Amino acid sequence: MNEEHPFSLVVWRDSVCAGDDCDAPHESVLSVDANDSLRRVADRLLAGRYLASISGGNATWILRTESASGRPLAVFAQQWTQPRFLIDPDLLARSYIDPKAKPHLYLDYLCQIDPDIVFDCLLHKKPLPDKYGR
Repeated sequence: MNEEHPFSLVVWRDSVCAGDDCDAPHESVLSVDANDSLRRVADRLLAGRYLASISGGNATWILRTESASGRPLAVFAQQWTQPRFLIDPDLLARSYIDPKAKPHLYLDYLCQIDPDIVFDCLLHKKPLPDKYGR
């Protein structure tokens, strides 16, 4: 990844329902400056309304590197105005990205699980609750 020029950042997100599957993997490509922080990338995702809104207003998402099993970076919640980061959000976004991966970032949908619980589990490396309540 060139450190002096903008680059394209590929983001995918989970589907939120069967009707949402027709557009999967919900790819978004952001032109990112080489000096943009992860916080700046997160702000752009929020400003672009990339995350699907859920009836009832309680959707929870985990921003990860590369895939649904990638390193967790932040928790987004429909009911929060800003994500909560698990890493230093002011570091360069490119420091978390494998330029050979596709996608570079992935948003894992956790249904309506309480985002505070999800954040606490990730922060303390505890198992996440089953997103389907099983």
